[in-house]
Amino acid sequence: MSNFRVERKEGFRFVGYKTALEGSGNAHSPEFSQQKTKFFIGAVENGQMALLRPLAEDSYGYAAITVEKGNVFYYAGVRTSQLAINQTEEVLFPESEYLILTGNGGLSRLAFDRLEDQAFNDLLTENDKWIYTGAPIAEILLNGNPSDAQVEVWIPVKKRNNH
Repeated sequence: MSNFRVERKEGFRFVGYKTALEGSGNAHSPEFSQQKTKFFIGAVENGQMALLRPLAEDSYGYAAITVEKGNVFYYAGVRTSQLAINQTEEVLFPESEYLILTGNGGLSRLAFDRLEDQAFNDLLTENDKWIYTGAPIAEILLNGNPSDAQVEVWIPVKKRNNH
């Protein structure tokens, strides 16, 4: 059984704390892993994530990756229909087809990295019928346990013109 599928998802709002990632202008780079971990742990430890919990529409842990004018940003936050609160920003995920990859076991950051490597290095290649649209990417911790994680990565895709 494969660990990925393409599925149409409704658009949704994400609200979170933002940081710039250094090292690449691409949405996915191995250079980002430690930066993402440090930022997300910091947002938990300093109480920022606790401030967002009342806004959350579900119990999942969310992160978002965006590319804006050649810069890559990472957000720690929640899925919500509420407006952004002080020092947060909103990311709008469009209604779209998404390449959804699932993984289990081990540290959440390593699981997310494995799935994103699989997506960008093995699946979304020049020979695949799907391409990344450039819209925000979601990292979702499904079970609330970053030490023995169940995760999904949602990457917005569209059909390649020649397929």
